[in-house]
Parts: sequence; C-alpha cells; structure tokens
Amino acid sequence: MNAKTLPATQFQSVQKFIDKIVKEHNFNKDELSLIFSQIKLKVAEKPKKGKKSKPKAPRPTMTWNKYKSLFLTDERINNGVKFWQSNLTTINRAQKKYNVPAEIIVAILGIETSYGNKKGTHPTFKTLVERSFGNYRRRNFYKKELQSFLLMTRENTLPPLSIKGSYAGAMGYPQFIASSYRHYAVDFNQDGKIDLFSDPIDAIGSIANYFDKHQWHDFGEIARPISLSSAHLKYAKRSTNKPKKNTQYWRNKGLSIDPDIPNKTKLAFIRLPQQKIDETWLTFWNFYVLTRYNHDNRYAMAAYKLSKKIKQQFNQNKY
Repeated sequence: MNAKTLPATQFQSVQKFIDKIVKEHNFNKDELSLIFSQIKLKVAEKPKKGKKSKPKAPRPTMTWNKYKSLFLTDERINNGVKFWQSNLTTINRAQKKYNVPAEIIVAILGIETSYGNKKGTHPTFKTLVERSFGNYRRRNFYKKELQSFLLMTRENTLPPLSIKGSYAGAMGYPQFIASSYRHYAVDFNQDGKIDLFSDPIDAIGSIANYFDKHQWHDFGEIARPISLSSAHLKYAKRSTNKPKKNTQYWRNKGLSIDPDIPNKTKLAFIRLPQQKIDETWLTFWNFYVLTRYNHDNRYAMAAYKLSKKIKQQFNQNKY
C-alpha cells in the first residue's frame, strides 16, 4: 500500500519555512507557494502499537581497493586527457590565477561528473524539499541548502523546478551544493553570468577558486605512503585528519619520516580501509583541502591518484 502524499504547502513546517524566507529575503510568497505546492510529501504514518521497527544494519565500509577501482579507470584517464587538451587555455589560466594544479582541477571534474557527462537526473528542488521536511537525519542542513538554492536561482535567474542534479542535491559540472555555488562559483569566461550547468569554463575556474578559498598551499605536496608500527598505528585515522602537529613533533614520537620533509611542516596520518590490513598514508595540508570537497579520505586519495595518472598521460601525449 502506498503512503499517503500531500502537496508540500499543506505541511505547517513548510509554511513556516516559506514565511521565514519571505520575511528575511523578500521573496514573493505567492510565487514560492506555487512552486512548493508542486512537490508532494509523504504523510508520516503512526507506528502500530506494540511494534517497533528494526534498526537498519550498518552497511559495510567499501574497501579502498574497491573504491579506487570505480574511478581509476583507463576511460576516465583518457577522457581526462582529452578534456584537458580541449580546455587547455582555460585550465592554464585557472592554474596561474589560483595556483591549483591543472591535473587536480581535471581529476575533480572526472570524479564528479565524468567531465560534465553525468551531472545527475534528480530534480534538485524536489530533492531538497524532501530532505528538508521528510524523515532525514540532516534536515537542518538541507533546510539551509534549500534556502541557498532559492537564493541561488534568484541571483542567477534560473527556474527552480527545471534544475537537475545528484540524489543529494549537488549540481552542475563540479557538483556544487547550493551554498558552494553561491560562495565559490565564478564567472570565469566573463560573460556576465555564472553557469556551472553548461559552461566548462566557469566550472574550471570555480573548482580552482573553491580550493584557493580553502587555503590550498600553492603546488604543495599532497600525500606519501608510510609504514607505521603497531604502536604508531593509533595516530592514523579512517576519518578526516587535519594536520596540526609538525614533523619534529612526530619524529619525537618515534615515527620514521622521510628526511627531506622539514621539521616545521605540519602532517597528519590516515588509514584507507582494506579487507585485511588498512593502507596508511602520511598527508600534507593539501590532502586535507581535498577532503573539504568531499570528507571521505578515499575520495581525496582517488582524486590525487587520478590526477597523477592524467598528468602522466597528458605529458606523454605532448611528445
């Protein structure tokens, strides 16, 4: 039996949200009510007495080997080289302006949307409304993104109901969420508008700007593999690990760190999940900046490794 659904405007929580942004951002209430009314939300069903829903079993963590096999493919590497060659002038300009390596910009586009070929088919407004007012754990986050989305569409004269993106509300070539679109997207082709949906030039500049605003260290190192003893394995995290302590601190702890790394350089250590023994890496500040795009260490490492493979093949093709 299908759950009962009603237009979003029939929910008090949605009406309160509409009233709030009308008051704070001078939206037209009738126009907002019209577009919200076109989204249907499920009516929460009361649980039957005496029956408790079973908690969902946590999904097993995907191993690093499996994760990287999804992204480090010959097709993605080859298409990355082609994209770089086709947008050479723009990518060089972004690298020069923001001091973010060309191969990093290309790799992010490759992972996110296969260089603009897979931008998502989910209606973004519908996605954000459902996640803001449905049974989702991060409802407050999505309400902020829904507000940012409405501001973004107004600022860029975009019809809210026509935009499509990922299942979680990310959009365009670089898969920016709405707040990132507003804060980091740039008019890199200087045509008077910002377009991350159909303009690779704006997308290239916006990714470089995103990393620059997150304090990318100009052409700084990203990561190195490292073997850690059982006593030192506790310093490596599967979760995001921000470099806070310098090399001298870690050397004093007894870690064997390559002699070419200066004592003042701040480092962190991560673990990438494997079936038997996790892979361990020494990471620099720029690896942490990569995790600002996606907080999963596997994502950041996949972007780093893909960027190296694309650069290697790009350089080979030049000769």
